[in-house]
Amino acid sequence: MRVNTNDGKMKNIKVATKTCSYEILIGRNILEHISLFLNQHNGIKSISIVTEDRVAKYHLTNLLKILKQNKLSPNILVIRPGESAKSWSNIKKVTEWLISKKVERRDFIIGLGGGVIGDLVGFSASIALRGIRVIHVPTSLLAQVDSAIGGKTSINSIHGKNLIGTFHQPAFVLSDVSMLRTLRKRDFRSGYGEVVKYALIKDANFFDWLEKQDFSNLQRNEEKLTYIVEVSSQIKSMIVEKDETEQGIRALLNFGHTFGHALEAATGYSDRLLHGEAVALGSCLALNLSNKLNLIDQEQILRIEKHFVSSGFKTKIKQLPGENIDLNLLMNLIYQDKKVTSNQLNLVLLNKIGEGILVKDVDPENVKNVLLESLK
Repeated sequence: MRVNTNDGKMKNIKVATKTCSYEILIGRNILEHISLFLNQHNGIKSISIVTEDRVAKYHLTNLLKILKQNKLSPNILVIRPGESAKSWSNIKKVTEWLISKKVERRDFIIGLGGGVIGDLVGFSASIALRGIRVIHVPTSLLAQVDSAIGGKTSINSIHGKNLIGTFHQPAFVLSDVSMLRTLRKRDFRSGYGEVVKYALIKDANFFDWLEKQDFSNLQRNEEKLTYIVEVSSQIKSMIVEKDETEQGIRALLNFGHTFGHALEAATGYSDRLLHGEAVALGSCLALNLSNKLNLIDQEQILRIEKHFVSSGFKTKIKQLPGENIDLNLLMNLIYQDKKVTSNQLNLVLLNKIGEGILVKDVDPENVKNVLLESLK
């Protein structure tokens, strides 16, 4: 993984895995660079765009204008937004639509949207014709720092989140931080939960920097956003290069996710709890479990929780709106986690700020006690 700086405004991260290599461009008002990328590829028969209603309203017209200047008239599919879109029915819809448009393997499909669109489009592209090239144009902070990078694709199962999917690396990722202006404040905050995760597992200095920022002004400061997306993308790219298909170190990226995914499933993948909010709350649970196992000290936990609170996150399950969540349901959902082996719980925990570790065969009673304390 290498980072190149272009005129101080645009960052170029080169990702090289065992199976492929690609670039991540990060900067302000850089959408036109998608044409520069496409111009490098001869013989493209067609371009297809999959997006969702809300994103189309803000960004589709501009993307179409840029593509048409390049004499490309893309196929367009717009689906309904929301986590519930990550379903078998939508995989069938997108995949059959691609085939109906007579796309070829050398063509490109563009996923224009947040994490849901990226996961759905990536999965569909991985199985249509046994693999079509994907360009991710992430429009949310969560997608720019996390889901657009690394090639994980997924839909949700009735048994849990992201349990069905493939690995399908993108051909190109373009993260235009100017697009983040259109996010609801709550959606921006959700993405920030993943940003803090990166700092906690790999970069104590990055966490120090985040602590010093005024969260209420971050969404409007595109220079700082570029830095946030750059550092987060560097961390994820470095880990993905070492472990493309999550056989080892890549599991660190799931800090806060074992608890978080269970909470998302328990709340019905609804607006009651967004993904990044679940990650932040799950991180607090993982921190308390780390402390029970004599890892991170209480002083650092309080420091992290203070930052989550100042950024507007809930840090205990009991703070969530709506009816109480059943403890046994949460434990059952936690056992659906992809890191479970031979019915043993394996969780990503924290030694200290900046040092995540995978702890195997965690005593379920400790997990249950952490949940109970958060539910009270």
